[in-house]
Amino acid sequence: MQLTDYEKRMLEGGEGPAPRFAMEVLVKLGQIYGADRLVEVSSAQIMAHYGSLHDAGLELAEKFVALGGRFIIPTTEDPLSICDRHWRDIGIPEEYAAKQERLRQAVLTLGAQPAWTCTPYLAGNLPRFGQNVSWAESSAVSFANSVLGARTNRTPAGLNYCAALTGRMPRMGLYRSENRRGQVLVRVAAGEMSSLDYNTLGLLIGKSVGNRIPVVEGLPDTTGVDDLKYLGAAAASSGVVALYHAPGLTPEATAGDPFAGDKPQESLSFGRDDFTAMQREMTTAAGEAELGVVGCPHYSVPEMQNLAGLLRGQKLKPGCELWVYTSPTVCELAQGMGLVEDITAAGARIMDGNCLVISPLGKNHYRTMVTDSAKAAYYLPSEHQVGMIYTDTAGLVSALVEG
Repeated sequence: MQLTDYEKRMLEGGEGPAPRFAMEVLVKLGQIYGADRLVEVSSAQIMAHYGSLHDAGLELAEKFVALGGRFIIPTTEDPLSICDRHWRDIGIPEEYAAKQERLRQAVLTLGAQPAWTCTPYLAGNLPRFGQNVSWAESSAVSFANSVLGARTNRTPAGLNYCAALTGRMPRMGLYRSENRRGQVLVRVAAGEMSSLDYNTLGLLIGKSVGNRIPVVEGLPDTTGVDDLKYLGAAAASSGVVALYHAPGLTPEATAGDPFAGDKPQESLSFGRDDFTAMQREMTTAAGEAELGVVGCPHYSVPEMQNLAGLLRGQKLKPGCELWVYTSPTVCELAQGMGLVEDITAAGARIMDGNCLVISPLGKNHYRTMVTDSAKAAYYLPSEHQVGMIYTDTAGLVSALVEG
């Protein structure tokens, strides 16, 4: 593997023990995967949630702190495993919260920005087209590659810390242009699509293509940023899709032939009947919902506006909860717009900087949840042993509020 003089200096310890340790990891990985060199990465999105990293991840972060490490590129991080506002109220154990706090303090000491979100592109970490970045969290990776046209692999947690400490990653996987070509043609014939439809389409694609790169044709001109966010998040959950192309909507598909002259390995078609069947498949509970979960990935300001409008003047049924997941950045904007007041007046909780997929459920044993998110519907039943109702946001609100 070819290294620049600066990279050699880091590897030899000339920039300190933390970059040296990180470079040893990166070089070894690059050698294993046959990378010819390292690429410079302009930002990192790391994991800092105890619910996934556990003691091993906490010890690694604190080791980098002890070695005097400092992130040298802009670095944001995924949601925490506790919500500062509500972790005591819902019954998260003190010991668990204390370990999450240690992990939080470690990444802040290393120089991370306190974004605490799976949508860092809505919180200031917005790479340009063609830039190399090192991002973790499958939905953020999909958005960076697909919607922004930046370049990143699905980076494991510890490796991302190494990237943030050195500004480097091995040139492999989706950093290479030849590995970003479309492989599977997906034709969509469903007419106008709702937010739930984009979620459902993502599930269908992920289940069908695995880790291959789909080219999605037939999406409406009205497709928005949140729609693409949900499509990618769902495809990365039911499959391992880190990049998709959508002609007329995503930059690499619009700039040229997404198949780069190759023929598709496979062609798939999805219509309204497929959407309906998948929606039914994702609903595993028949009873009434006790807990509603929205914001997976984190809700944007327009989504907060929509939810506030649905909840305005409403009250949750006795015994029902609604947890709204968003970033601290969006929460602050929503607060200034009066949206948080509308949402909480109905009895809902704003769980900013948090995510239930990587969090304990708390003291209450909820049996049935309702969500408008395909990613949440895919993961939460196994994470928390609950039944799931999968529906659109209006249906979710209707299921939880008093008649």
